[in-house]
Amino acid sequence: MLCWEGGSRLGRCTRSACSRAYVDTSRNGRRRYCTARCGNTEAVMRHRSRQSYPKP
Repeated sequence: MLCWEGGSRLGRCTRSACSRAYVDTSRNGRRRYCTARCGNTEAVMRHRSRQSYPKP
């Protein structure tokens, strides 16, 4: 794959706790996570960090 595409479709998961590499097979070439699970975990973490909890 590296010789065929020149390495432009190889990536590393952007989730901080993951160190997996992947081959981007998406049409637009903008994949950021190795799996949907990593993407969902990151989205939940971002959502929870934005929430404000009422102070007692």
